[in-house]
Amino acid sequence: MQPFIDLFTQLQTNLMTIAPIVAVCAIALWFLMNALAPVIPDWGQAARGYLQRILIGVIIVGAATTLVTAFMALGGG
Repeated sequence: MQPFIDLFTQLQTNLMTIAPIVAVCAIALWFLMNALAPVIPDWGQAARGYLQRILIGVIIVGAATTLVTAFMALGGG
């Protein structure tokens, strides 16, 4: 069981350095895309939905790693 715990701890450490920064950038890009929606061409509008889903996924991953770390700090690990 210890190798799995070590693997999760290493993954968590790596994600905690990257995920919040990427999540903030994704939120900024998401708001920028919504603000510029009227001037985006038709092909950009078609791809906008997929890009927004990807950005929301990145935001969720960034928030999830932060929440897991906070719960582990409260006494889970």
